[in-house]
Amino acid sequence: MPPSLHIHQLKPTDALFEDINVLLIAVASLATAATLRVDGKAVFGAGDYVTIEGRHLDIHVRLPLHGPVEAAIANRKPDLIELSELTGRDPERSYSTKTGGFANYVDALFLPFLVSYFQRHRAEVEAKHKPDRLAWPPSWQMGWALRNAASHGGVAFERRCQKPVAWRGLSFGPSDEPAKSLLKLLNAADTLLLLLEMDKDRV
Repeated sequence: MPPSLHIHQLKPTDALFEDINVLLIAVASLATAATLRVDGKAVFGAGDYVTIEGRHLDIHVRLPLHGPVEAAIANRKPDLIELSELTGRDPERSYSTKTGGFANYVDALFLPFLVSYFQRHRAEVEAKHKPDRLAWPPSWQMGWALRNAASHGGVAFERRCQKPVAWRGLSFGPSDEPAKSLLKLLNAADTLLLLLEMDKDRV
């Protein structure tokens, strides 16, 4: 199957806009610093992006390198944020600068935003569905488990009798711990797509 490209658009009125804008500023700043260190210059224009490959999902996520930082310098916010999701794992192009050494940093960077988003909007999901998380959409159940793992030293489940979670082909339950860590099965690209799906399922 040929790769497909999906564009996620976020407006300033969207619940995830502020979180994603801050994340993009951080990622673009990191990419700028790495490129400057390697090439001695870092000049990005409209359409330039950094790519993060999913660890669980067979996708590449393109994050814009131009826009959020420039808007922050001008003391304003972007009018629109566009994130690109490209299916497949084949390299989409060659890169002059590869920053795989920052992978763990970027993965860790995304987790607090998921925790914060989950806590802010949990009541809405409970009101729409039920307080019992087994009645929640799969994205929110995985968000619940990832929130737990990020907040409790990597442990997603408090009790062995709790039901597992499943999202986009990934199933994880108490019997998987401690041999496996949910935080090692998902990375920043997976977490970003999970957040976008959680936001869609929330309303």
